Amino acid sequence: MSSNTQEPKEYNIPISWESYKRVKVEANSLQEAVEKALKIFLAEPDELYLDDSFEIDPFIKEETGEDFDMEQVYNNI
Repeated sequence: MSSNTQEPKEYNIPISWESYKRVKVEANSLQEAVEKALKIFLAEPDELYLDDSFEIDPFIKEETGEDFDMEQVYNNI
């Protein structure tokens, strides 16, 4: 009788996910608020965070009736 049993292989399966939260800040404009919130978000340690994978929900523009410039946010933080 021959034994054809193989040892199981080890697999390292990449899994990505999103999470959603709101960061409360006090500011004089949506631009300033987004900058403050992003600074807080990026300062929170999370070893699973993928660099540059965050996104500011564009709904905030409708919710506040204000606009912001994401490029300016990057330059200011």
